[in-house]
Amino acid sequence: MVLVAALLAAPAIASAANSSARIIDCPPASGCFSPNPITIKVGDTVTWTNNGSVSHTSTSNTGAWDTGSISSGATSSAVAFPNAGTFPYHCTIHPSMTGTVVVSAVTATPATTSPPVRRLAPGGSGPVLPVAAALLLSGIGLLALGYRRRHRSKSL
Repeated sequence: MVLVAALLAAPAIASAANSSARIIDCPPASGCFSPNPITIKVGDTVTWTNNGSVSHTSTSNTGAWDTGSISSGATSSAVAFPNAGTFPYHCTIHPSMTGTVVVSAVTATPATTSPPVRRLAPGGSGPVLPVAAALLLSGIGLLALGYRRRHRSKSL
């Protein structure tokens, strides 16, 4: 039973992606978030790597997550984003450092409205039945027309 549940959950786990954000030194603050905003999909995670020279945090403005202090050269734990929306955050050590995570909803593939694909002739040259039927009917029509003309001119 546990194996079946794990197998069913595996595709959902495998579809989530991890995105990386960097903390870099930039004026006027002692560090900045990059990219800003970072755009991901529902179910993805984000990690922040501190490429700056001092410690920083990534802390949600609403308290949804807090990476804690990220030392220079270190990477935060992954933060999951299960819902779509725009999520502003900041560094609690340097409040002027701000960023935003934009989470877009995963949309289903739209249903196609195109007609169904017909079976192709060997070699992929086109539909078998409609072409063959059209040629056969055209040939029979031409034969009948020729036969009729020949017999009509003889009877006159």
